[in-house]
Amino acid sequence: MFRTMTGAVAAVLLALVCAVSPARADDPVKIHIGWAQAPGHLAPLLDELAQKHPEVMPHQGKTYAAEAVRFGGSTPQISAMAVGELEIAAFAPSSLALAIINAHLDVRIVSDVEQDGRPGHYDEPYVVLKDGPIKTIDDIKGKRVATNAIGSASDNAMRIMLRKHGIQDGDFTTVEVNFANMLPMLEENKVDMIGAMPQYLHQIAEAGKYRTIYTAGQARGPAQTIAWVMRADFIKAHRPALIDFFEDHIRGVRWFLDRKNRDEALAIAVDVTKQKPEDLAYAFTDEDFYRSPDCVPDVAAAQREIDESAKLGLLPQAVKLSPDYVDLSLVKEAKLRIDGK
Repeated sequence: MFRTMTGAVAAVLLALVCAVSPARADDPVKIHIGWAQAPGHLAPLLDELAQKHPEVMPHQGKTYAAEAVRFGGSTPQISAMAVGELEIAAFAPSSLALAIINAHLDVRIVSDVEQDGRPGHYDEPYVVLKDGPIKTIDDIKGKRVATNAIGSASDNAMRIMLRKHGIQDGDFTTVEVNFANMLPMLEENKVDMIGAMPQYLHQIAEAGKYRTIYTAGQARGPAQTIAWVMRADFIKAHRPALIDFFEDHIRGVRWFLDRKNRDEALAIAVDVTKQKPEDLAYAFTDEDFYRSPDCVPDVAAAQREIDESAKLGLLPQAVKLSPDYVDLSLVKEAKLRIDGK
């Protein structure tokens, strides 16, 4: 009986081995990229750009194969990276700190994604009904506040301002909801305050019944809202392919920011997000998030937010990012290939 069972098991194992092709050294490196909201996060748009304009991103499908993966916010990406399901996470400074402190991930900031609160660019507003119960920031006590994900960039900026006014997390009710559903929930009196992404600002302005009570920039200054973060061991194992990836990525970001591509860039944004063209009229202009054309993140801004969040009790402790948790060599080397300087 034992011999028969062993033979059967061996046959099954042999079949499984034959059915699964081993990875070859020249196979493209798979890169799963987290994102939470588009077109602010360009990752899903870059997937489309690579299909439409392979000349802009010529290494895709050859030395690497990138794929955008959607999440509700930045904090859910921590566990996905911890279990190896995500090679690049789109982290806010707060979620980056939590990945280091709580998840003990050995990670590096490698690239800019988006920045807000910079003069002349989008600054996330926190919006209430003009005739609603919130007249001042202090009135938020006892009210219902919408957030896309606890610990996300939008959430952390919102809580920084509230902590500065002595309002603790237990003093209000947090309702997690997708950004797209926040304005209807405010209208239906299901929440009392929301954070508004740029694609919804024209609706807010045209309705005439909402007002901004404060902005993310007023809460914590200009910010590295989201940065791309990678595990150190993945960088070490796949550095040549990652430089190819960032060469393509920088070209892709610049393609979207180039005014001569605006009509097609907006068409891609509409196709990917399924939002109306009029809702995306702001995209890739000064009314949008700021994006570095060289993909260089503002590490100092990320550090300021982490330090302030720790001081206010939003993080268990501060984390010193540079030099241990920063690696900008990938984007710098990729830029050198493109620009020669």
